[in-house]
Amino acid sequence: MCSRIFVPVDLEHAEKLTKALNISGQTAKKHGAEVVDVDVVDAVPTPSARTECQRVSNQLEAFVDAEAIEHGIKANDQVALRGDLHLNVGPDIIKAATEADCDLIVMASRVPGFKDHNLSSNAGDVASHAPMSVFVVR
Repeated sequence: MCSRIFVPVDLEHAEKLTKALNISGQTAKKHGAEVVDVDVVDAVPTPSARTECQRVSNQLEAFVDAEAIEHGIKANDQVALRGDLHLNVGPDIIKAATEADCDLIVMASRVPGFKDHNLSSNAGDVASHAPMSVFVVR
């Protein structure tokens, strides 16, 4: 049983998240759990007065509200800041899931390509290092 489900969301690729969002929504409804959708953004200054975090936060809130209505669940949004500009956001996802006190991560993944045999994927990194259960959806 789970009480808080963590779902990493990249709003720039939201169309690829359908399976993971459906699974997290169904699981949350079945167990009476809350879903926490999180987008990880770069914590770097921008030339605009409006920060990247604020822009993403507004978009993510609308996205999460629509998901909550569609699945009939309780859902929250959170923006996690990434301090350094490394390729793999796995550690940032794990940190945010731990801080949000989630007991399950439902994460979308893509079919691995050639470069994935040399570099770790985000989902692989999270599944290997997270202290909570991880459900990787392809």
